[in-house]
This record gives sequence, structure tokens and C-alpha cells, in this order.
Amino acid sequence: MTDSTDRFGNPIDPTVGYARGPVLRSTAEEVAKTLHARRIVRALTAARGREKIVDLSGMNRGAGLRASDLAHLDSHVPFFAAFEGEAEPLALRHMGADPGRHDALVLNRVSAANFLALTTLLRTGDRVLALAPPGGVTHPSVVRPIAMAGAVLDQHHAIDSLAAAWRFAPPRLLILTPISASKRHLTLDAFQRALDLPRGSDTLVYVDDAHMASRVGFFGEPRTFEVGPIDLAVCSSDKHVAGPRAGVLVGRKDLITALRSLAYELGLEAQASQYVGVMNALRDFDPKPIAEAGELAKDLLRIVERRYGERRVYLGGPGVSMTGEDALDVGREIAGRPVSLALVPVEASALVALEMLATDGILTIAAVAMPGSAPVVRLMMYPDGVKVGAEGIADSLHRALESLGGMLDDAEAARRRLLGDAQRA
Repeated sequence: MTDSTDRFGNPIDPTVGYARGPVLRSTAEEVAKTLHARRIVRALTAARGREKIVDLSGMNRGAGLRASDLAHLDSHVPFFAAFEGEAEPLALRHMGADPGRHDALVLNRVSAANFLALTTLLRTGDRVLALAPPGGVTHPSVVRPIAMAGAVLDQHHAIDSLAAAWRFAPPRLLILTPISASKRHLTLDAFQRALDLPRGSDTLVYVDDAHMASRVGFFGEPRTFEVGPIDLAVCSSDKHVAGPRAGVLVGRKDLITALRSLAYELGLEAQASQYVGVMNALRDFDPKPIAEAGELAKDLLRIVERRYGERRVYLGGPGVSMTGEDALDVGREIAGRPVSLALVPVEASALVALEMLATDGILTIAAVAMPGSAPVVRLMMYPDGVKVGAEGIADSLHRALESLGGMLDDAEAARRRLLGDAQRA
């Protein structure tokens, strides 16, 4: 494996950080896979009932609304009267910010926040240094707008490597990813040491803290702005938070003021019901269920370590993860026959996810993830892990890996499972 290829020699697409394959060839196929998974959920719910779907995505993505909210959402007039300006103070509290120095903006996606901030702050030729956890990458929703702005990204996975690059010259922007999409974790020490690096007069720090709730609830770490001096940061209102999918952008007041104007120009601001759902989720955030999910994840880890080996699975916060590369290897061992691989890791992780969903009604991130999501089997114990238990989840995973083993050299079978009616030759 090199920086440009995966373990199997497949060339890595630098934008998303993984190899494209014969089935998931582009964003178009990844979207088709996600829509197919949604249709499976709909069909299973109709056939078995909602309670038979087990959500191991680590995300809620419900509306986050209360019955009492609805009377204030039948037009913008009661919405303004009841809710305008209520979410932002909660966002500051949630991220540990200072109301005297910081402001907040609620946007329709974390990706929207990344796009808005990075295309606004960066100019052609600007130098960007990024620190992501070992084994993880800076999210594609960060990488893409950097490229759109014409800036130059230099990504690192160790604080000493980042510090060495910093000595050449402080960057225009430092981007930190405390927890990657693959659920790799940057240590708090590395996070803080990166914030301590000497900044130039125009250096800004941007933290993609989408998984802040996991940092706080599972790792027991401080909230974003309590870690150190940060100019801008974004977190999610749905990742281990019981809210709708949205991005909560917090930062220096002058920066948020400028970004707010552009957000309204581009239509990126959260709309009424979404805004209220975010408000409720931030107000009611409780890290205790995340810690409890983490204990179940540790039980699951012990089971799958015994089955597949300690090097093939890891604790991804309050969940257990297996890379798509390791899924291919495990599938090949289960198959028990010589196999010439026709699939790449992102297809393997997606196949495992679709099999767990279609067969056992277990919904995981890789089934319904957006394009660019990490090629990793992620079994998050929040919110529904207790409904099945560690043994039940482990057994479902093994059945899915057995199914993967039968498709390793059969791209057409994989296409049918991944894309359903949307398959194409």
C-alpha cells in the first residue's frame, strides 16, 4: 500500500480517499446505492413493522420536533415569534464557546458549513495544513471546497509530521479532524499540540468536529472551544445527537457575520422546522447514552476480535469498525477458495451493510451514507444496539461477511445487491 494505492494495489481517488470499483464507480453509483438502501428500509418497515428495523448508524436524523412545536410552524410568523434566535445560544453552549467572542450559524448540512467556510476563507494558492487521525483522512466535504478555492492541501496524520511542515511556514489555514468518518480518533494531546503551534498573522484554525458528541460522551474530552484557541468549528446535530441532519457552525463573531450573509445568499441556512429540531437536540443533549453505547461496543469488540483477530477490528468510539480492506480479507478466508478479487474495499463495506440490512433489518452507516463516506463497516451501538445485543450483532456481521465471500469475484452479483433496480452495465 502507498499513498496512491490501497492494500490491493487499487488506485485511490484523492478526493474521497479510497479506490473506485467496477460497481461504485462514481458519485452517481454511490447515490444509487444509498437510495436503494432507503427503499429496502421502506419495504422492510412495511412488511415487518418499524420496530423490526435496528438502527446502528449512530445517527438519529429525525425531525427533532415536539408536538407543541407544530402550532408555531404553520407559517413563518409564529416561527419568528416563538423560535427566532433561540438555537444560536444553545449552539454556543453545546460547543463550549464564549458568547462574548463567538457567534453561531445553523446550516442545512455539515458539508454546507465546510463548503461555505472554506470557499470563503481561502484563495488560490493558499497553503492548508490538515491533521487527521492515523488511519483516517480529512473528510471529502473538506477536501472538495479547498480544491474549489484553488488552495493547496497538505494532509498529515501525526503531530510531529505536522509540526515539521509548519516550520517551513505557518499556513493560511489549519484544519483539524478529531474523529474521522472511519471513526479513527485523534488523541486530545495531538489536538491540543496542533492548536499550540505558532500562528502567522493570517493563520486561522478550522475544526471539523462533526463527531464532537462522541468525543465528549465516549472519550470524555472537552467540548470544541474548550480544547484551545479555535477560530471556526462545525459539529453535527445528528451524530450521536437526537436531532435532524444539520451543521452547527460556531466561531469568531466577525467570521460568522460574514459567513451568515453568504449562507443566506446561497440558501444554505437551516429552514424553520430543521432549525427548531436542532434547537431541541442541542438543548436536550445528554452524553450518558453515548457512554452506555460505548460499553456495549466493548462487548462486541471482544466477540469479533476472537472471530477475526485483533488487527482486523477496532473500537471506533461507541462502536466497532472493520475496514473494507479487512472485510475483503475476511470474506476471502470464509470463502475458503482461491479468489481473484473483482471488488474494491468501498464495495465490500457497502455489501456487508446492505446484507445486514436486507437479511436482519440492521441499518448501518455504509448502507445509507452519502458519497465520500469512508469505506469501513461501522457498527455503532447508538441508538438501537441494546435491542439486539452484542452476540446478535456479531452473528449478523458474520452472515454478511459470508455473503460477501460468495461475491468477491462476481461483480454482477455485487451490482445487484448494491444497486437493485438502479443497476447498470
